[in-house]
Amino acid sequence: LSNTTSLHLHRLLRTAFNWAVDADLIGAGNNPIAKVKAPKKVDSELVIWEEETIHDFLGLCDQHIYGDVFSFAIRTGMRRSEICGLKWDAVDLESGRLEVKATLQRLKGHGLVTGTPKTERSCRNIALAPETVELLRDVRGAQILAKMELGPLWQDTGFVFTHPNGTPLIPDQITQDFASVIKRFDLPHLTFHGLRHAFATLALKNISPKIVSHALG
Repeated sequence: LSNTTSLHLHRLLRTAFNWAVDADLIGAGNNPIAKVKAPKKVDSELVIWEEETIHDFLGLCDQHIYGDVFSFAIRTGMRRSEICGLKWDAVDLESGRLEVKATLQRLKGHGLVTGTPKTERSCRNIALAPETVELLRDVRGAQILAKMELGPLWQDTGFVFTHPNGTPLIPDQITQDFASVIKRFDLPHLTFHGLRHAFATLALKNISPKIVSHALG
């Protein structure tokens, strides 16, 4: 596990067991977390792609099954769960805006689960560049064509990004496939979450930091 995850787990367990002590469920002397030292915080270097690498990657997206998702992530800065949970009723192609109001994640034992963005600031409106609107129009057009061709086999789930039959994407598959693309084309290592930084790299050249911060939620 990453250092950050270990720190979060320690804080969670400490909170839970301290609550158990306060509630007289266990004695203070039986608190298993009491003598466990928190992991030391390790500051890792943030990997950010150069602008040239970002444009090279965008060129590769056209060749890939999840290329629209990758390109959309760079163009909007949205989180993986927000992209997978985005539905057409939250998108206005005429005005070039969308509303981030839902997420989609896969939870062990529960399958795909919809939810709400992680914080109040994460619920936001995002203005879309003309290129992003065009990308979404292409996605919508492909879905309409698939619906005509598949007929009753098409599942109208309302999600923007789907499998060819209309079913929602599995977030973990997106991450795994992104990693394989990075490796296949020998690009600098980056996680899917790092595409949010790629968005910021491009956006800050033309947009104020305040607007970029709002877009990132």
